[in-house]
Amino acid sequence: MAFQLSKKVNNAIYGYGAAIVIIGALMKITYYSPTWFPEIANTMLTVGLVIEALIFAYSAIDPSLQKEDYEWERVYPILRGKKGGPSGDPTTPQELMSKNVEEMFKKYKLDEKVVQGLSQSIRDFESSAKSGADSASELAKINKEFANNANELTKQMAALSSNLETLNNVYGGVLNAMNRK
Repeated sequence: MAFQLSKKVNNAIYGYGAAIVIIGALMKITYYSPTWFPEIANTMLTVGLVIEALIFAYSAIDPSLQKEDYEWERVYPILRGKKGGPSGDPTTPQELMSKNVEEMFKKYKLDEKVVQGLSQSIRDFESSAKSGADSASELAKINKEFANNANELTKQMAALSSNLETLNNVYGGVLNAMNRK
């Protein structure tokens, strides 16, 4: 294929096409239509999608994109073992993980007793967290009862205050009647 665009031009076309699609979609979603071009949202959406479709079609047959062969062995050295590396190297991820775990256990002097202690600590922490959650729910229940009692007490205090005011008025009347003699 003789026609080939540079990566910079490809990226620019992808970006502008995507920007047109996004703006067109936004205009469609928000029902924006200026008086000077009422069909701009449909036009922008259509133009942007056509540009994107053409770019995707072009990238499917672009030979420069198919030439890129990454050197995965540089990133994942374990892959070198499968291509004739030293036989002592682990060749599967499971073997590599096992080797790394063994080295870690040796380095930090971890044995079965330490691992069991850690497991027990995790179980204790889990049970403590569960009991804490139960305690928290009990505390919430108590707080709710306290709030209900406080509301009831407020109502009763208001009634008591009203009764006391009425009683004071009655006694005031009695005292006024006694003083008139």
